[in-house]
Amino acid sequence: MLAYAGGDMAAFETLYQKHKGSLYRYFIRQIPDRTLAEDLYQELWNRIIKASVSYKVTAKWTTWVYTMAHNLVIDHVRALKPVDSIENEETLETQMDSIGGNDPEHHQANEQLAAQLKHCIQKLPQAQQEVFLLNEETGMSLKAISEVVSISLEAAKSRLRYARSQLQNCLSDAWQYLNGESGGRS
Repeated sequence: MLAYAGGDMAAFETLYQKHKGSLYRYFIRQIPDRTLAEDLYQELWNRIIKASVSYKVTAKWTTWVYTMAHNLVIDHVRALKPVDSIENEETLETQMDSIGGNDPEHHQANEQLAAQLKHCIQKLPQAQQEVFLLNEETGMSLKAISEVVSISLEAAKSRLRYARSQLQNCLSDAWQYLNGESGGRS
């Protein structure tokens, strides 16, 4: 970012290429309206460009940019209603397809797993959902996530732990249901 601020356009291209996918997925998974998510994604890059002249290293670049992304989402949520769902993600389907190759049985199983995972993530409280997705999508450390969402490190750890536990229970219940077993949790 410092190189870009100094006029190096190749540095911006490097930043963009490295982070475009994870930032795009962050917005898509936080905002149910794909068009709005794409607008917020573009707005983020506009803000990055505008901020380049005054950018100072106060944290890792990823922490800085995801804080900006988080604030865009929060501003949107405050302006409208709470975000309750995650938009269907084509990238997840593509990744799931690659696991099973062209085998129709694997493809169908992957589609069911992807749909169930999406459903389980949607059921998470928004605060847990955001911490989970930041951790899984970006590989951000809990310390960085705590800075991005303005919570303590312990709160970030707790949210991630509860999110994983709830996802595990939800997926386990779905597995039991799909296999005709009874006694699942609600």
